Amino acid sequence: MTTKKVKETGKYGVRGGVGIRKKFLLAIKDKSKKICPKCGAENKKIKKIASGIYHCSKCDTKISGGAYKYKTGEK
Repeated sequence: MTTKKVKETGKYGVRGGVGIRKKFLLAIKDKSKKICPKCGAENKKIKKIASGIYHCSKCDTKISGGAYKYKTGEK
């Protein structure tokens, strides 16, 4: 069950506070375009395997990025 204020993080209740909920929303709403720098594969081939580590299944390359977003420092 979700509410208007807390959305998808409502299942956590009061545990963790507002900071963890904001980080969780960043992680699940990462809609940035993911492109492999080696082979040029796009979104569906690149998966997050750990915090800041992404894997391209097409060329079997590991890519480092941000903890919550694929690319950091973009404007």
